[in-house]
Amino acid sequence: MVLEINIPASGVELNFPEGLSNEAFEELCFANKELLIEREPDGKINIMSPVSPYSSGNEAIFITFLTLYALENGGKAYSSQVGFKLPDDSVRMPDACYVSEQELSKYSKDQLKHIVVIVPEFVVEVLSPTDNLKQAQSKMTDQWLANGVKLGWLVDVENELIWAYHHNGSVDLIEGFDQTITTGDILPGFEFDLRNLS
Repeated sequence: MVLEINIPASGVELNFPEGLSNEAFEELCFANKELLIEREPDGKINIMSPVSPYSSGNEAIFITFLTLYALENGGKAYSSQVGFKLPDDSVRMPDACYVSEQELSKYSKDQLKHIVVIVPEFVVEVLSPTDNLKQAQSKMTDQWLANGVKLGWLVDVENELIWAYHHNGSVDLIEGFDQTITTGDILPGFEFDLRNLS
């Protein structure tokens, strides 16, 4: 049975008292490809609004650089259209991320056509003007890093700030976009010139 959602201008609240199985959640996502849908560990379904061209343009720059890195070093770069099932049973979609060949090799090509348990090594979240900073910071620590991500960048383009979250629990604040930054030994050789953001 296909679960289709029609959202009126006023919005809609989804309520699945019995929760959704992994198969039903995937069916919900694939039947509503125009929506960005995430799942909380407790089964709550979140439908997110589209991002602005401003935010999307900056996300695309990160995806481009990660794709170029993956073409040279193996692995894959992904955009916010991809849902990753995490060990806590949530399903998340980072704005941009990198997944190593080692992680991808756990699955066949057919398996990768479904939502499977994959933890990216590196994720990027770009703040949009409507995002809540504390919620975005919590997402980095309580969702991404808690599930095994090794490095996460939370990027505030408007104020030229980046919080770099490391798997050991430390957080670095990078100020000013007139510089090039790296991912250290998480993605060896990866460099990103912050002047590309606007």
